[in-house]
Amino acid sequence: MFRLLQIVNLFGFCCLTLVLQSLNNTSVKADVFTIRNVEVNKKAASELTAKAKALASGQRTALSLLLKRITMLYDHDKLPKANDQLVTELVRDFSVSDEKFGGGRYLGKVNVRFRPKAVRGLLEKMGIPFAETASRPLVVLPILVEGDTQLLWDEPNPWFDIWGEYARSDGLLPLVIPHRELSDISLISAEQASGRDLAGLRAVSEKYKARGVLVLIAQFSPIQEGEAQRVEIKLINFGKNGLLDEKLFAYESQTEMSPTEFQKQVVLAQIQQFEEDWKQANLLSGGSNNTVTALVPAERLSDWLEIKKRLKRVATIKHVEIRRMSVQETEIRIRFQGATDQLRVALEQNGLGLSAYAGRNVWTVERLD
Repeated sequence: MFRLLQIVNLFGFCCLTLVLQSLNNTSVKADVFTIRNVEVNKKAASELTAKAKALASGQRTALSLLLKRITMLYDHDKLPKANDQLVTELVRDFSVSDEKFGGGRYLGKVNVRFRPKAVRGLLEKMGIPFAETASRPLVVLPILVEGDTQLLWDEPNPWFDIWGEYARSDGLLPLVIPHRELSDISLISAEQASGRDLAGLRAVSEKYKARGVLVLIAQFSPIQEGEAQRVEIKLINFGKNGLLDEKLFAYESQTEMSPTEFQKQVVLAQIQQFEEDWKQANLLSGGSNNTVTALVPAERLSDWLEIKKRLKRVATIKHVEIRRMSVQETEIRIRFQGATDQLRVALEQNGLGLSAYAGRNVWTVERLD
């Protein structure tokens, strides 16, 4: 069930129209072209007919979700309608789980895998830019300010709980909520996180094998003029390189909103903004192919094979040509889609670094670990 709602960002003076959709939080590794756990529920004259209708409907829903996942919000009205013909062309395979039959009704969950090349071709033909570089996970630390107290691991902490309900670990920007284990509590406190404690933030990032940590410090308050509410959020972004970035946000609710509903909508607005920012930085469009020549320092065959395996995982790389091999290094030519900075980001998500080779007019590709 979908519900439309507007939230006003007081700092940006803009309105966000959000679709409230409950999506299950999964712990699986991000796979951009797979949509998981689409719930289906159909009734027909027979249970077999109901199942056929449900599976067809589930694949159409999955296709719509995939196209929206990899395109910008402002392009969603340009996307083609998900119909059976497109499903046939774009779906690679699907699986079902949690099946239930009875009284001519079929219920279940559908996982759908799509053909990346076919999806790319469709969007390029329509002139719709898309992003398919999946980020390494980001850990989210939701801190709720109540008076002079900062709540993180404490219970109750509804701000933490709602982030845990809506943050997803699949898609282009996986978000991870800590488990509230003793090992989490021992790594960092609310005061240390809000105080930008580098050692603690780095420890959290390393525990969850993340590329960084997002500290979201929220303070909710009623608005005196009416029954509306306001929240001020300080976002502290800690990157793997130890750099810190800080931003401020504020949102105001509609008067009829409950505090819980308002918190849910704020979380959804934040997630949407993070995802849109990531997609914007990694947008691809048809015809934007480039090449770079790079040296891969690798004195052992096992090192080169590991780097080669990681290069194959980078979605934007179309072809890798080996030009020369020696005992100490391999020279390769990489054909890729997008800009060089986008290639660098995509490589980093797969544990590889791209940098200029000192004194030579080529790049170098090395393992970050």
